Amino acid sequence: MNTFAPDIVRGVSTSKEQILIDRRYAAVLATISDDSLAAMASALPEKLRDPFAKVAGLPAGALSTKEGLGAKIRAGFNSRKSFINVGVLLSEPCTEYCIEELGSAADDPNVEHLKTTLPGAIEKFGLDATRLMAIQYSASLNGFKQLVATDERFMVPKTGATQIAPTLAPAKKDSKEDLEKRRLRRERQEKERETKRQADLQRRIARNRV
Repeated sequence: MNTFAPDIVRGVSTSKEQILIDRRYAAVLATISDDSLAAMASALPEKLRDPFAKVAGLPAGALSTKEGLGAKIRAGFNSRKSFINVGVLLSEPCTEYCIEELGSAADDPNVEHLKTTLPGAIEKFGLDATRLMAIQYSASLNGFKQLVATDERFMVPKTGATQIAPTLAPAKKDSKEDLEKRRLRRERQEKERETKRQADLQRRIARNRV
């Protein structure tokens, strides 16, 4: 799992997978209510607001007006067929949270890792954002493949499914204790990465590849 890169679905390596993910995003977005779309978009951090407006076909600053926003977003991604970019950006805060929570397991989490992490993501960002995040990795990472195949909440709906009620929960502010835990986790992850880098370097030196 990695953070957002425009026009790229992380972990997807083939055009066939890209088409699959595009269809999955289209199917999931069709089941998300306008109210939930508007709430997720309005909750995006400043750095993502204009990029999101652009891929949704909206003018800069459009997310500041919530009235009718969900319907405008839906019309935008349907007309532009920008299902992937809209889905990735709407779920980006949820993705960043899960990467931090998963720690060293973030590169390829299994189902057990996800069962531990996703309840907190759902509580903080809502089920809709978490569903969109899961779709992104549903063709590339085994844990997410199993999740969308076995957990009804994350299964890809059939095309033409009716909208469900909004499931977005307002993002909760992190407590000082949570922030400290995340800081310590980041420090631990950085140390782990540096240790791994040094070990890789030593192996390459030993093999005369430097």
